[in-house]
Amino acid sequence: MKVLSNQALASLLEGAEIIEADAFGIKVARLEDGTFLKLYRRKRLLSSALWSPPAKRFADNARTLNSLGVPAPEILETIRVPERQLNGVRYQPLPGDTLRGLWRRSLPEVTSLEVEAFGRLLGELHGKGVYFRSLHLGNVIKMPSGQFGLIDLSDMHISGHPLSDWKRRRNIRHMLRYAEDAQWLARLYKDDLLRGYADRAGKAAARMLAREIDAQ
Repeated sequence: MKVLSNQALASLLEGAEIIEADAFGIKVARLEDGTFLKLYRRKRLLSSALWSPPAKRFADNARTLNSLGVPAPEILETIRVPERQLNGVRYQPLPGDTLRGLWRRSLPEVTSLEVEAFGRLLGELHGKGVYFRSLHLGNVIKMPSGQFGLIDLSDMHISGHPLSDWKRRRNIRHMLRYAEDAQWLARLYKDDLLRGYADRAGKAAARMLAREIDAQ
C-alpha cells in the first residue's frame, strides 16, 4: 500500500466531489480526474483492519471478480494514511446505474426481465464461491453493455468452490432485510428471480432459495 501523509491526502482530495461522508470525514469521493477514492477508518486500536485492511480486501476482491468474468471496478492503487488511521483504494468506477435506482423508474415488464438476469448473476456468484455478505440492489450496477457488475467489495469472501446452502440462504436473507429490495425479489418478481437462479444454480438450489424467501 502506498503511504501518504495527511497533507498528501488533502492534496489528492483537492477539488473532489464528496459522494459519501459521515461525522468522522469523507468515505467516498470522486477525484478531479474522474476516479473514485474510497476511505476506511480504523475504528478500534485492535482490529482486524490492522492485518487485513478493508481497502486491500476491496482491491483483491475486485481483481478476482474480474478474473472470474464478473465486472468490478478497475483498481489503480491502495493507500494508507497513518496519521489519520485511514486506508483507501483508488479505482475507476463502473459505468451505469444501480439496479435499485433503475427499478424505481422501470416499467414492470423491464424489471421482470432484469430480476431474472439478477437471479442468474446470483446463481453464478454462488456457484463460483463468491460470498458477498452485504449484497443488496444498491451495489449491483447495470452497465451500458447490459452486463451486471458489483461495487463496494470489502465485505466479500471468494472461496473458489460453490457456496454451502447455509451461506446461500444467509445471502438472500440479508438482501430481504431491505424493504424495497424485498418488494421486488420476494413479492412482485419472485418467480423471475428463481427462474434465473435455477438457470445457473439448478432447480434444487432454487427450491431451497424459494423456501428461504417464503420463510421471511
